[in-house]
Amino acid sequence: MDLEEKYAVGLGVLSVILLVGGTALGMYLRHAPARIVRTVFPIAALATLASFAIFVFVARLHVKG
Repeated sequence: MDLEEKYAVGLGVLSVILLVGGTALGMYLRHAPARIVRTVFPIAALATLASFAIFVFVARLHVKG
């Protein structure tokens, strides 16, 4: 398996981790007041976006071609 395939597998693993984490967060906050949900979910969305962006940035630095 070459480096590009390893990063592709890593991105898949990251996606599954974020899916499980988001599901757990949703289950934990399902009965929370609306003001808490309106605060937490945008932060979680930005953290998810940042994790994908950082992963892709690092992958593009290491994979040439």
